[in-house]
This record gives sequence, structure tokens and C-alpha cells, in this order.
Amino acid sequence: MATQHTSSSATKTGGASRNKPAPSRGPSSAASAERDEVYGLVSVLYHALQGAETYDQYVRDARNADDQELVEFFEECRDEEADRADRAKSLLAARMDGFGGMDRDTDEEDEEDEEEDEG
Repeated sequence: MATQHTSSSATKTGGASRNKPAPSRGPSSAASAERDEVYGLVSVLYHALQGAETYDQYVRDARNADDQELVEFFEECRDEEADRADRAKSLLAARMDGFGGMDRDTDEEDEEDEEEDEG
């Protein structure tokens, strides 16, 4: 009979993963909720890209086995992951525009200020 092992940290945190931040609570955590949303998008993007890469290997394996039906299936799976990654990237980019109230010109302005201070 198989025995299920659980770590004490998972038990203490209610099974929550150490890598994922705890869900935000209450109205004072708007910034935290935004970070949770961004974290979710980054995670989906990462896993979709990893999945697409994995499916590429499956496509190669199916081609080596001369199994066209599996080649087509794995290509469809890869394409779905690539589409998911593209959508996550677009959603992430839309949320990162103006993130933190900063625009792209700020870095250039900071460099100009530093040059004036040195000169």
C-alpha cells in the first residue's frame, strides 16, 4: 500500500506553495492583488513556453517513429501552448505599461540629471 508523505511546511501553510505568494486579503492590499495577477500571468507564460518546448520534442519523437497522427496531435498541442503564451504576453504587457506610475523616459531623465550633477 502506498503511503502519502506531506511536508510539515505544506501542512503549516494549508498546502500552499512556497513559491507563490499568499492570496491578498482586504481592501488595503490592492498593490498585492496586482502583484498576484502579474505573478499569475508570468506563471502561465512560463509554463506555456515550457509546454511548447516539450511538445516540440514529442513532435520529433513522433516523426522518428513515423507516426503522422501523433505528429499532428503534438503540433496542435504545441500551437495551443504558443497561442496561450502569446496571449499571456499581451496581457502582461498591457498591465506593465506605466507599472508603478513610471514611464520609459524616466531612466533617460535620471541619466541626464546625474550628468549635470557630475559636471
